[in-house]
Amino acid sequence: MASLTFSSISRSLPQSAMMARVSDKSSSRKDIGFSLGKRDFGLTVTNVATPQRPVIAVPLPPEKEKYSVERNHVAWTSVRQERWEGELVVQGEIPLWLKGTYLRNGPGMWHIGDYNFRHLFDGYATLVKLHIENGRLIAGHRQIESEAYKAAKENKKLCYREFSEVPKPDNFLSYVGELASLFSGASLTDNANTGVVKLGDGRVVCLTETQKGSIIIDPDTLDTISRFEYSDTLGGLIHSAHPIVTESEFLTLLPDLVSPGYWVVRMEAGSNERKVIGRVNCRGGPAPGWVHSFPVTEHYVVVPEMSLRYCAQNLLRAEPTPLYKFEWHPDSKAFLHVMCKASGKIVASVEVPLYITFHFINAYEEKDEDGRLIAIIADCCEHNADTTILDKLRLNNLRSFNGQDVLPDARVGRFRIPFDGSEFGELEAALDPDEHGRGMDMCSINPAYLGKMYRYAYACGAKRPCNFPNTLTKLDLVGKKAKNWYEEGAVPSEPFFVARPGATEEDDGVVISIVSERNGEGFALLLDGSTFEEIARAKFPYGLPYGLHGCWVPKN
Repeated sequence: MASLTFSSISRSLPQSAMMARVSDKSSSRKDIGFSLGKRDFGLTVTNVATPQRPVIAVPLPPEKEKYSVERNHVAWTSVRQERWEGELVVQGEIPLWLKGTYLRNGPGMWHIGDYNFRHLFDGYATLVKLHIENGRLIAGHRQIESEAYKAAKENKKLCYREFSEVPKPDNFLSYVGELASLFSGASLTDNANTGVVKLGDGRVVCLTETQKGSIIIDPDTLDTISRFEYSDTLGGLIHSAHPIVTESEFLTLLPDLVSPGYWVVRMEAGSNERKVIGRVNCRGGPAPGWVHSFPVTEHYVVVPEMSLRYCAQNLLRAEPTPLYKFEWHPDSKAFLHVMCKASGKIVASVEVPLYITFHFINAYEEKDEDGRLIAIIADCCEHNADTTILDKLRLNNLRSFNGQDVLPDARVGRFRIPFDGSEFGELEAALDPDEHGRGMDMCSINPAYLGKMYRYAYACGAKRPCNFPNTLTKLDLVGKKAKNWYEEGAVPSEPFFVARPGATEEDDGVVISIVSERNGEGFALLLDGSTFEEIARAKFPYGLPYGLHGCWVPKN
């Protein structure tokens, strides 16, 4: 769930499934033919530093159905089985320095029995891993065992409130009881289908916007371990789906729907206790603006207050409105607030042009020639204040693409928050939106540049006509240029940047994405962070649905 509005694996493969032909030449190249059913993949593995080891076993999936343009794209279909794991054949070369596990979380199951969910954000969480070591790639996926998912499996129906879905009460008395459980938070989902983060103490947690939807998982086996229990007494039912996580701390926002505002809280590494840094009171509207994400600088937290505001009335509706759990209040205006991390004091609060964003990219402090702070710069994936983007993410819209260009325009929105006491901030495009096809979302940066002046970001852009972002894009925010990777019919997930150990250049690293193909197949993709050229790919035995956000767990 992306938002709510309250505070058995086999261990062997048939030998016929894989055969290796080693070249006579004394080099590190090996030509490998990989046979799967009636399909044969002639692929290449390069720079494999260790001897060939047995493939980790998986049951082969049934023969793939024949996909056509008219059929649903695999990106928008439920995952074919609850769990799978296996070693993939790599085409190209994976750098030997790349050692660790990429984890991607997202909604991967959009049906219960014969009932199909309506919205991209409703699906039950599917966790995908790419374990990379010595030039090899072991992949796997597994459903997160949330209470919402387990209850739906057992009862064969929806049992908790998802983004656009509400359980159907059996009678009036059960409806009254369901309302009571809503206000207590008991009926809200714990379906942690949005993000996954590695805490400073090594624990890996999957998240969504309900606080109860914080679930600890094992990054190696993908097992669900337990709910992440916050040990403080701050209460509340929701938080930002995208906390700021470093080796030392966890920062997030807790919207207050009773007295509209936001609590800014910090949790130290190794702790489950959140402590309040400070509070921001809303300057407009009947409720706080949606805070799916927020940015920070080295010394400040930027708290966004959008005109797309939480709406308790819409939460109570059995059928969703076009804005789901929110209402658009342009008359309430839009603001950005800046809080000092150390003192909790608000040091700037400015009105800005109306905006819609799910994801902030980064922020940094702008200084004059004498080193004095004069402004905060904050970048986001901004949808030109167009609220229709939410409804465009309904699954029937995504599944019914007919070649028309229906994706709403988006840009890299750059805010400038002055520190001279001004009442107003600025918002403009950081580069020409045509550089990335006027599509923009799902960004990552080199984590060493979090909160600092930076040049590069990696995102999903658009090659039009399209109904969803369909390119991987490297943004040069200094040169004001973009470079795009595109394959016809492919839907790539968030490009995730992993820096090369010891690198001195900001873009020295690898970009990882998982791609769903129109023909029902899919592959893991690695691009060079500097040149943005493909360096490796590895096909899955079957295509995976679209996923949202990821993290990197380095191998010690």
